[in-house]
Amino acid sequence: MLTQNHTEEPGNHKCFHLRDLPAVIKSIFLIIILFFVIFMLWRTFGSDSKKKQALTLTETSSKLEKVLKISELSTYQVTFNGVANVPADDSQLLYHVAYKAKVRIGLDMEKITVSVKEASVNDKKKKIIVALPPVEIADVEVDPGSLDYIFIDSSANTPDVSITSLPACKADAQADCQSNKMLFELARDNAVNTVEALMRPFLTQNKDYELEVTL
Repeated sequence: MLTQNHTEEPGNHKCFHLRDLPAVIKSIFLIIILFFVIFMLWRTFGSDSKKKQALTLTETSSKLEKVLKISELSTYQVTFNGVANVPADDSQLLYHVAYKAKVRIGLDMEKITVSVKEASVNDKKKKIIVALPPVEIADVEVDPGSLDYIFIDSSANTPDVSITSLPACKADAQADCQSNKMLFELARDNAVNTVEALMRPFLTQNKDYELEVTL
């Protein structure tokens, strides 16, 4: 029986190693790998950073909006003295009634919207934009104890005369105040001052933000 023995001479079988490459080729190869790793890291963490930044701006506007939405409509209150004329159904005057009322003018803080704008080339700081709703008459409260009547038609002098006089006084006060531009300007000023006061703690802690209030 013939047996064949195969032996390999040393040096005939070689393994490939990176160290066997010429130095220049090896440097180029390592640089390519390095760029690839950097690109993948940028793609992963850079994208996450942008999402995180956008989320932070969204969260910031949402939190600030909650701070402002204090459900307080009145920003200015005035005591109003007036005289209402109360007619009958046929438009004939029944009586005059003098009254005192508290009129609250302001805006509904629940309708406030807040947005945050990223800093630009011209604006070095991020901007908090607070948009306020229109100023309106919030409430008219007539003091029943202040009513003083002058009757033109004596038949209107009844125990339940206040049923018609109180709504007439409220409507009269609302109409007169609605045409008073100064009251609305004062209410707007108070609203802006209220927003600035509520935002001050945040702006003090975050110097990279500035406030803009729009009406």
